[in-house]
Amino acid sequence: MLQYDLIRKRARDITLACLAATLPGSTGCGPALVDGDGPEAGDGDGEGDGPEAGDGDGPEAGDEAGDGDAHELPCASQYPGMICIPEGPFIMGSTDLGHLEELEMPEQVVQMSQFHIDRHEVTFGEYRACMNAGVCTPPAAEDPEDDLTYGCRWGQAGLDDYPVACIGWLEALIYCEWRGAALPTEAQWEKAGRGTDGRTYSWGNEEPSCVYASMATPADEWGQGSVYGCGTGMPEPVGSHSPEGDSPYGVQDMVGNVSEFVADWLGPGVAELGADPRGADSAVWKTRKGGSFRVEPAHNASSGWLHLAWRGRGGGPVPGYQLGPGGGFRCAISE
Repeated sequence: MLQYDLIRKRARDITLACLAATLPGSTGCGPALVDGDGPEAGDGDGEGDGPEAGDGDGPEAGDEAGDGDAHELPCASQYPGMICIPEGPFIMGSTDLGHLEELEMPEQVVQMSQFHIDRHEVTFGEYRACMNAGVCTPPAAEDPEDDLTYGCRWGQAGLDDYPVACIGWLEALIYCEWRGAALPTEAQWEKAGRGTDGRTYSWGNEEPSCVYASMATPADEWGQGSVYGCGTGMPEPVGSHSPEGDSPYGVQDMVGNVSEFVADWLGPGVAELGADPRGADSAVWKTRKGGSFRVEPAHNASSGWLHLAWRGRGGGPVPGYQLGPGGGFRCAISE
């Protein structure tokens, strides 16, 4: 049986209350599941939801994309453009993705405090505001002498609604701090994408396609070699695959488009993370999540690069170090 089938079966056999009861020191059940209805993407989001592409309803929990599982609603957020993720347990990590080897985070139940996360990836337009304030530095522009900048689009017209890219982890952190926020932890990011049912992808367990995410399409779909960004050759404007690809809470573009920096160092997998984990104390690389517009499901047998449990190298806190057009980020606020 495929890994996502195992997770799906487990999610249907274990209620959220039982998940909470498995946590050390638990004395009762967790938040009640919502019967039938999934979250409305605009609920609890505050005012000013960002680009128009990000507006609209999230997937109903009973529709095909969500595989019919019930989900808790997002809580109310006082932060414009952010979605509140309620406290409680969720299934984090994976088992036997294979290519992750010692970096694989073993599948486990993790207890999380309430937090807020951006509905969509930070855009060029939003990042430019930080530059205009004299805080952020410009993204890298394409330089024929530097292969790492191939595909970088800074300086082109019409970028405001596209996810900012060609910046480094440190630049992403500076932007979030300018907003009074931070980069999300890996656990925060993964809960915002997976919800509480242990799903493989933000939309559910159905295999990735351009209905749900900006990704690389296999050769046979377009009659040629693999094509990036669902035929566009680049990332797409944020929210382009909403609501179909949204998470149970209405968070957009958690799979594909640009992979995202998170706060944690990329250390070996840990079997017992505890509550609100923050990753290794130190390592060579920071972690990134979510795959990108360059990744297709056939990269490996388990589609691990688009799997929400996937963990990749996200560079380090070095000024000017960037990972090209496939690396971006979003911000979070903890409570």
